[in-house]
Amino acid sequence: MAQKPVLNSDYKRLANSPPDPRSPAPKKWKFSFRYWREVEYFGFNRTDSGWFVSLLERLASLSNEDVDKFLSDRRKRDMLRYHTIDWGQKNIPIQRRDLYWLPKDIQENEEELPMMQFQLSTSLGRVVGFWDRDLVFNIVLLDPFHNIQPSKDYDYRVDPCNPLCCDYTKLLMSLDEILESQCETKECEVAKRIKSIPTNRDSLFQSNVLVMKITDEEKEFANILIDEGKIKSFGQLIMDGLKYHLNT
Repeated sequence: MAQKPVLNSDYKRLANSPPDPRSPAPKKWKFSFRYWREVEYFGFNRTDSGWFVSLLERLASLSNEDVDKFLSDRRKRDMLRYHTIDWGQKNIPIQRRDLYWLPKDIQENEEELPMMQFQLSTSLGRVVGFWDRDLVFNIVLLDPFHNIQPSKDYDYRVDPCNPLCCDYTKLLMSLDEILESQCETKECEVAKRIKSIPTNRDSLFQSNVLVMKITDEEKEFANILIDEGKIKSFGQLIMDGLKYHLNT
């Protein structure tokens, strides 16, 4: 069962009231990545290693901040561009309902659980997440290209970026490509040995990672649908297909 998030009344108290001097020692910022996912428009295929250093530096800096003091200090909030996500922003490439990996009691709890953002710097993008009842900031998306809130200053442009495969998924795809190739003999010993390699795919699928290969034509067709605004991402294409078959 997912942990119950901070209620809206609790959030407003933290954001608008000074801490109670009778309360226990103030809590420092703490972060969790258990709800983080890399998805289209919020991926790292165009991000260099320096960006991740900036991310860690920002998280380290905030880890020294008292949560109550930060949320009650408008100047600090403004400096970090800390605010709720405007899901009605022009050209925003994702909606709260698209955060399919979140438990339903979190995904559908917008009233009690505002999704927040803060910046790494003016040019390095945003971190998106929510506070739970233990005042842990749960990171949901990392946004190196400011796609979560397209800016009027840049004509509401959304910069494409995709998830970056890990070494494990690259290995699985390479193995699939080798196994699909034709051996000179049906009893090829090399093919048999490759097929016998334990890849523990079940654990991969339990992590909500789907490894699949599509043709150039299929990829081009999907990109056309995205360009025409009929779908927002490859993930939406898969989910729409699943919903269609569930309803037929």
